[in-house]
Amino acid sequence: MSKDKAAAQTSQERKVALHILQLLEKGDLKPCDRLPAERKLAEEVGVSRAHVRGAIQRLEIYGIVRTYPQSGTVLADQTLSVLKNQIHNILEIDGFDFYSLVQVRVLLETEAIRLCALNRDEADIADIRATLDEFIASMNTPLRDEKDLAFHLCIARASHNPVIASLLLSITPDVLKYYRSLGACKVEPSSVAAEHEEMLSCIVRSDPDAAQQCIRNHFKAIASFSEDYRDNRIPRTRI
Repeated sequence: MSKDKAAAQTSQERKVALHILQLLEKGDLKPCDRLPAERKLAEEVGVSRAHVRGAIQRLEIYGIVRTYPQSGTVLADQTLSVLKNQIHNILEIDGFDFYSLVQVRVLLETEAIRLCALNRDEADIADIRATLDEFIASMNTPLRDEKDLAFHLCIARASHNPVIASLLLSITPDVLKYYRSLGACKVEPSSVAAEHEEMLSCIVRSDPDAAQQCIRNHFKAIASFSEDYRDNRIPRTRI
């Protein structure tokens, strides 16, 4: 997917989120209400049903809605102000560029793995091991990126700093969107798996300095890629 096409898709999905926000502000929707049908939303906003689905998937990732088989999509059981603020936040996040997202991800994860190495317990290690095994099993499948990010999020949770974990979770959908549209993960899967294994080894040894160095090395390729993308040095055939 080209930059222009990805931007156009994001723009249409933003329109859907904005429309839902306007329905909340006018009182036409309330917490726990069912959203209008996909077809109706598409007509009201003037976008395709695919864009409606993309917007709803995004809202679901953030816990704003839940989709039930045969029952449709329902707003979360939150206060009206919380729902409106969450959608406002998503609309702001959609304006973030890939380079800035990668910078923030590196900062958060460098501190997260340091704290994880210091604070982890045996249950945390078991959880990280399990997510790493899932990534290894999915290395050559379309789920590779999701399983990769799940491993990193598991480390963030094991830092026992819920703010870091929450901030990282909030940018994960946007990072994943860019990874998919740009084909950003070009590193050989086996090399990524080896780097993940080394991170886990540092965590098991409770070695925060080594853990931080491992993750800095791990992020060198994507940091360089994001700089090239920012400076338009990536050929269109790459994206």
